[in-house]
Amino acid sequence: MFGFGKRETTSGPSLAAMGIVERSAAGAYAALIAGGWSEIGFGYHGTVHAHPDHPDVVVRFARKADGFGDYAALLRKGFAGSDGPHAPRIHDIHVSRCGALMTVGSRLTDPARDAWWLAYAHAVIADHPGVAMDDGVRDRFKVEWPAHEPRVDHASFDGIREAFRTAWPGYEAYVAGLRAVSPQGLDPNIGNVLVGDDGSPVVNDPLCDDGHGLWRSPLSRALARYADLLRRRLSDASGRAPVPA
Repeated sequence: MFGFGKRETTSGPSLAAMGIVERSAAGAYAALIAGGWSEIGFGYHGTVHAHPDHPDVVVRFARKADGFGDYAALLRKGFAGSDGPHAPRIHDIHVSRCGALMTVGSRLTDPARDAWWLAYAHAVIADHPGVAMDDGVRDRFKVEWPAHEPRVDHASFDGIREAFRTAWPGYEAYVAGLRAVSPQGLDPNIGNVLVGDDGSPVVNDPLCDDGHGLWRSPLSRALARYADLLRRRLSDASGRAPVPA
């Protein structure tokens, strides 16, 4: 299991092997840039970095351990389809004592905005198969993928569903397996489906940013919950204390 501040590696490049030693929230970003790891993407908490000497991987850095850490932990633990073409490869993960998260993963590419399958790949993440999309998700699809506007009805997709299932028969099963082990609902954000080196759709970062600490050991998670409870009780107690006149 992952321990807080510990690192576990699988086969593939590790942070240490690539000479990345600064992993703190305060200094890691600047160290990555100084080491030639240019920023190629960013999110609420994290940035993604690439290096010309390591073209097949990216390093993701976040100042706080977030939902991607949970996703990485679920992938490392394993579930149905997590070793297949629709899951990113996580080669290394490290959570510093101050809570910064760094991972080494396979490099993925952005799909073409007019890819015939893109809206459906997101719809599978947004909804259970066969359930109509919520209006907010439907409106977002219409804005982001106007070419697919007539096809965002999850029940039909004008034949796209059938063609997609023929091309990638394991994708919906992978998303279902992920949904079954996820501690929260899946996020159908625009950047959460990318393309692997074999051309298959890959579910990239489908958990929300409020990390649940799945990278920690069960004991570490229990201690963290106890510490949070203790802090809340102390805060409540201080809030109820008489205010000096």
